Amino acid sequence: MRKEIKAYHADPVVQTFMLFVQTAREVAAYSDSRFFQVSRLSTVKYIALKALVNNNGVLSHTDLADWTGTKRHNITTLVKRMKKEGLVNTESSAEDKRFRLVRLTDKGRDLFSQATTVAYDLINKVMSEIGKEEAAQLESILKILRRNTKTALRK
Repeated sequence: MRKEIKAYHADPVVQTFMLFVQTAREVAAYSDSRFFQVSRLSTVKYIALKALVNNNGVLSHTDLADWTGTKRHNITTLVKRMKKEGLVNTESSAEDKRFRLVRLTDKGRDLFSQATTVAYDLINKVMSEIGKEEAAQLESILKILRRNTKTALRK
């Protein structure tokens, strides 16, 4: 196990931001590792499958990018990989042939079901000491951070 390097900052906002970024990276690495070990998925693929399941198995590339937090130009690569693995198919939109839709396959739905056990295990391990009230506070704070980040990206 690596030794934790303590980098303190006098400003508590800066200190909290540094801790947030470090924690986000550690959670993402742990999540990717666990999903891959059990189901050969990445976290972003699991989130994409969840998004499709939650939306009747069909989303546009743009909506899928928004759900996964993936840049729109990167979603094409993700969809191609998932298509190659048989997890999704793509088709033209009936309303506008210029738009492509991503459709969940039975294989994708089955893999999502298997991986959901991993997801709940991850959630239980990472969030084990956080109660419902603390989770609600954290969610509120994370929504603020996400909104601020999206606003900053648009500028």
